[in-house]
Amino acid sequence: MEKKSKRRQSFYLAESDPNESSKVKRSKKLIHEQEKAGLLHDCLKKAGLSLKNGDVANELSTSKALFQKKVCTLLKNHPGDLLQNVDTFLQDFAEYLEEPKRFHKSLTPCSMTSESESRNAAVPDSAVRLLLGVDVIQSPLMVLLLDKLMLFRGKENDSVFHEGQMVYIPRLLLSQFRFLDRIVDGKELTRKLLSVLTDVSLDVQKEILACIPDIVEDSEHAEVAKKLKEELTANQELTCAAIDALTYLNISQEQVVQVRTTIVAMLKTFSFADLPIVVNFLLESVTSQDSLEVVNEIRSNIDFVTSSKLSSAEREKINSSAKLTVDAVKGRMQFQRHVADSWIKVLDNAQNLKMLDVYILLILHWLDRKKLVESLIRNKIRNGVLTEQHLAKAFAVHKQILRDYFTSILALAQTLVRSVEPQICLIGSSLYRLAFIHFDSYCKQELVASLMAHIGSGSSSEINASLNILADLVKSHIREISRYAVFIKGAIDYLDHNNLSIQHIRKLYLLLAQLAFTSSHDGNYLQDDLHIIIRKQLTSGNAKYKRMGIMGAIAIVQALAGSLEGSNVGSLSNEKHKQVIDLLELVRSSCCRDAEMTALFLDSLSATLATHRMAKNVESWIAENMQEAFEETFVAEPDDLSKLQKNSLVPVERLFSLNDEEQNEIFINLVPLVGTMLDKGQVTPHSAQQSPLCLAPLFRLITRCEMLKSGGELEEIDALLGCPILMFSPDLCDTLSTLSSKEKDLICSSLFFCNNWVREVVNSFASMTCTEMKGKVVMRLRLIIQLNELLAKCLVQHPSFVPSPAVFELEKPAVVPKAAPKQAATDKKKGGKGKKQKKGGATIDETLVNSTQEEEEANSIHTQSSIDANSSKAKKVGGSDKVAKNGLDLHSYRQFFRELDISVFSILKVGLSRKWCCLSESDRITSPGKDKVKLDLPELKFLIEDLSLKLKHALTLSANSGRRVGFTKGEDSRKIGFSNLDHHSPVQIASHMASLFPTLCDLIEEACNFFQAQTLNEGDDDEDVSVQAESEPMSACLQLLLQCVLSLLSWGGWEREENQELLMKILMVAVRRLNPDFDQSVSQPEALRCTFNYFSSLVETAPVLDTAVTVIKLLKVLAVTRSDEDIKEKLALHAKSVLSREWKNSSGELEKGAHHNENLQLVIQTYIMSSSSPLEALEMLATRDLTSMVNLDKRGHAEKLASLNRSTFPVFYKVMLTELIANIKRIPAGKKSNSLDVLEERLLSWIIAVKILYTAVSLTKVFNGRANLSSAMKMGRQFVELFLRLGMPLMDVLFRPRHTQVEKLLRSLQQSTRMLQHLCGHSKINKDLALTNQVPLLKRALETFVYRVKAMLVLNNCQDAFWMGNLKNRNLQGEEILTQTSIASSGDTTGAADDDDDDEEEDEDDNAAAEGGEDSEVEVEEQEVNESAKNQEDSTSAGGSYSEIF
Repeated sequence: MEKKSKRRQSFYLAESDPNESSKVKRSKKLIHEQEKAGLLHDCLKKAGLSLKNGDVANELSTSKALFQKKVCTLLKNHPGDLLQNVDTFLQDFAEYLEEPKRFHKSLTPCSMTSESESRNAAVPDSAVRLLLGVDVIQSPLMVLLLDKLMLFRGKENDSVFHEGQMVYIPRLLLSQFRFLDRIVDGKELTRKLLSVLTDVSLDVQKEILACIPDIVEDSEHAEVAKKLKEELTANQELTCAAIDALTYLNISQEQVVQVRTTIVAMLKTFSFADLPIVVNFLLESVTSQDSLEVVNEIRSNIDFVTSSKLSSAEREKINSSAKLTVDAVKGRMQFQRHVADSWIKVLDNAQNLKMLDVYILLILHWLDRKKLVESLIRNKIRNGVLTEQHLAKAFAVHKQILRDYFTSILALAQTLVRSVEPQICLIGSSLYRLAFIHFDSYCKQELVASLMAHIGSGSSSEINASLNILADLVKSHIREISRYAVFIKGAIDYLDHNNLSIQHIRKLYLLLAQLAFTSSHDGNYLQDDLHIIIRKQLTSGNAKYKRMGIMGAIAIVQALAGSLEGSNVGSLSNEKHKQVIDLLELVRSSCCRDAEMTALFLDSLSATLATHRMAKNVESWIAENMQEAFEETFVAEPDDLSKLQKNSLVPVERLFSLNDEEQNEIFINLVPLVGTMLDKGQVTPHSAQQSPLCLAPLFRLITRCEMLKSGGELEEIDALLGCPILMFSPDLCDTLSTLSSKEKDLICSSLFFCNNWVREVVNSFASMTCTEMKGKVVMRLRLIIQLNELLAKCLVQHPSFVPSPAVFELEKPAVVPKAAPKQAATDKKKGGKGKKQKKGGATIDETLVNSTQEEEEANSIHTQSSIDANSSKAKKVGGSDKVAKNGLDLHSYRQFFRELDISVFSILKVGLSRKWCCLSESDRITSPGKDKVKLDLPELKFLIEDLSLKLKHALTLSANSGRRVGFTKGEDSRKIGFSNLDHHSPVQIASHMASLFPTLCDLIEEACNFFQAQTLNEGDDDEDVSVQAESEPMSACLQLLLQCVLSLLSWGGWEREENQELLMKILMVAVRRLNPDFDQSVSQPEALRCTFNYFSSLVETAPVLDTAVTVIKLLKVLAVTRSDEDIKEKLALHAKSVLSREWKNSSGELEKGAHHNENLQLVIQTYIMSSSSPLEALEMLATRDLTSMVNLDKRGHAEKLASLNRSTFPVFYKVMLTELIANIKRIPAGKKSNSLDVLEERLLSWIIAVKILYTAVSLTKVFNGRANLSSAMKMGRQFVELFLRLGMPLMDVLFRPRHTQVEKLLRSLQQSTRMLQHLCGHSKINKDLALTNQVPLLKRALETFVYRVKAMLVLNNCQDAFWMGNLKNRNLQGEEILTQTSIASSGDTTGAADDDDDDEEEDEDDNAAAEGGEDSEVEVEEQEVNESAKNQEDSTSAGGSYSEIF
């Protein structure tokens, strides 16, 4: 072998020695072989190419074209046959390529001689590529080279090191075939490539697929596509390479569809690395007609969720593939508009959200579809589809993708934060927070700057959201946020802003103080600035700036000496302790002239101590100083009684004592201090703390310090719980009108201060565990109710009285609403007329009534009002802030009452007094001592009413809460009654309610037992009359209890993973009540099912519709969370049972009014939407229930649905049509690719829908009220438009195979359109503007329908069966409207779909109506009156004609 290789090497040397070889004698055979071997060398040498050995590159001395021409000429002119010469030439070349180095050099570019280099500037080709340009040897040379691909089997020598990098030989070889100037035999090349494809190794196969679009001719692309389609399914490892090759092939649309269908079916099998190429091919090959389907398949089968068990390298690889996939989608959406449109439609209809959807939304926003994306995102948030969890997962997994769309993220965050809807604003806040956590420093700086812009916007909701975001970042990422403290410090410039409330200023100072005193990054300069600003504000004479200074000082104290509650805090160093005490003394001294400022300081300090622990030496200083001030000012000894009574303007005595030793006990000095305050008119210097305004705030601060000192106990000051109050006799309120104005002011003021004192006592002692204390707390609750009644009585007689404020954070002075009790009582009786009374001149100034009453009490307080509206007995029993008995709404005085803490509601655990429950005789015998510590109905109602409002305020950020905050509503008014509550997070409130949930269930069960017993005792003459009187207050309590449970379970925070354990704690309460012996752990779905079953039992017990609706809402929340078809079916049955009851008020009359109609609408929608087949439910409602109303009198009701009567018919009618439109939107358009079974199923759905529409529009002949006609015209137009868009494509496909069914459906729809035409005529006759405005759009839809049907007939070659004319204008009864001149002509017809005459057609119409089960009195007469051909302009001007078919 060595000799042979040496011989070959010497033979192929460029400068061989012929003289030496001539000296050797050879045989004739050797001479012949020498002549054959010399052919390659001679041809190439003469043509200008020198083949070298070793690492030396082959050398070309002429141009490419001249070389190829010379080689071709030499081969043709060489002696012998051309084919034999070519074969000899290629054999020699094959022997030359057997040497690896020669083979490699033959594939690399040749070098140029110095002479040729000056003439040719271009880089020369390789020797192989030069020879491939020679026509006579191209085809066999290609075969020779392609056969060499089979030699590469993935070994080390498959690659060579060339010019500093590894080169894969097969890739280098295949590159010689790419973009050749001319291919002699394209078919042979294609055949050889495809045959080699099956024989080579996997790596070489991928290389062939990567190059094949650049090698084969366009005429061969179809053949290649067939082969590649086979490879898609045969070899999954080649799928990606095959798809990539198909992307660049020029093939027919039919082949593209076939390939795409194959790929779509395999989408779930692709790896992450293959997805970019797969998605790019699918989206690049789609057309506007099929893009929607392909996009939907991509979205359904691709998700970027990764396992947490993967290694970091694997996760990084997946993330890179995901980024490439998103980039591929982005590229197609950017250059193919229909792809972007399809994504929008798919996302709009999506019921859930995937991680890919988040990126698609950002791409669409980046593509300048901003308004559309913002609207889509808002809707998804409202529906609970887009949550914080989706965003958190997207940022955590693929933040490198999101970083590319930072500008879109920032723009979306800005837009969402500006929203007045809390749940939308929350998502915007999450975007800010997540972007700050995961993005780089440049992005963080931009985010902080944007948040500062929100603070300066002037919008209260924006300011609040921005400050909450910054506070959260300061709390959890103080090191990162402290770098941008210089930007945040700029917010101090906005302190003078009109819309920066006290709550905003407190938050701003808190985060600035934490940055200044907690952060180690440039905190000193911020400390100095804060001290300077706060001292200036405290010494200002303006109350506005003094409030700011108080907030700033408390924030600095909290930052220096505070930590979160529950953590141990030692004593401060002497320097810091002195700094804190000096600051507190400064605040105290600067507020000594203003009682309101002092009260604000005390409330703010107690709020800080409620959530944070102070240093021990600071807590001790506060407790000592404040307790001393309280005892000196407000606590009086028995020896002082006579003096105080003598100096009082009205007779006073010690009242409301709960302690045993009344003669020797201390008492609260109240009325004399109030009189002193009123006499002086204002607080004198150094006496602000002696004002009764500071009584409740100072006591609150003392109890907080005592609880921190003694570990939550108040035994040291428990005497204050039952001590008497120096007050006037309640009998004085009966003679108030005979007193002087000064005495009236004193009595009313004393009642307010006494009420607030008792409220703070309840706040302090309600959480105590001692039974004696609990009993006293219950007694104090009864005192609050008694004081409310006295206040209502006095305020009616003294309407001009202005109480002193109890909420000190309001910048504007408290203003009392003007009340006119008689008018208020009259308005209540009118029920639904409330809005008109408001317009005509409200008795209470709208600008003074806070928005809490209007917005947050809408479902509880207003509902309770409707329950108690006609019951004098309930008014006597009920005793909340809202004293209907005297016609005065104390909720309008909300800002003058102290707020109840969330801890107060633990007193509910004492239970309801047994005398209020319907029990057996043996159970009614209870000891007075035990009954004393239980709640009566008035106390229960008072507490639950307030709890309901608090939960609505704190736990509204759910998918279905959707509470909007009006632009004109002030932030202050929304916070009234919730200042202390806002110091607790929603999670803390939910946790507190979780511990209270068993108590709520106990109370609900007691109420249900009461009503069940009442139902059993109906007709019993011996029944206790008091039980009947307790029915309505018990009903109100049950409604409020269920409202609390609804607010708790519908909280959006349950979706977070960290709250799942707390949710399970709540759900397990219901599980154990259904099965007390249950001791095993259950899954969350099972717990939700048990909770659903537990509350579903309340549907039948509900005494009033409001309660039943609240239960239905609660079941809907549980059903949505459970997402189980069985649960939904049960929900539909419960909703139907509610509709099957006839609801009456306390006076025995049927309930009616706007609120009643809203409740019914919700229940009807729930029934239809939760049914297993909504269209069938709608059909039953239309053909059975609504139709049965025709023959009933005005007092009658439907047989199956007792709630359906004449007054509620418009509600059922409108909801039926609305849900009909919503359901037909979900029927997909028919396509030829769908199976016949699928198409027939959709046709059946349209048949049912058309039947429902016909029944609905026919009913307008009898029920021709304006609301019914408006619903019919509006929804009828939408139905026709949807049928044109979704139904007619289905008719096109099924017209031939199902001609009879399609024709019958169109006939039935034609009858409905005629009745809609009659509605248009009726609206014009009656000149009803609201109805007439709908006529143009409706007529356009009807005419479009006619011409669309004609187009379908033309498409199916049935145009001869279509006649068209003009219908006469008719009214609802079918009578001709004689407002136009119509000339009858027998030659004109309204058309026919076949050759049957008009009489036969009428029979068919009648039969179709009979098949639909229509009542004969409801059917519209279908007498076909043909109108002659007349001037179209006259017809149009008359407004009564449109083209009709069949």
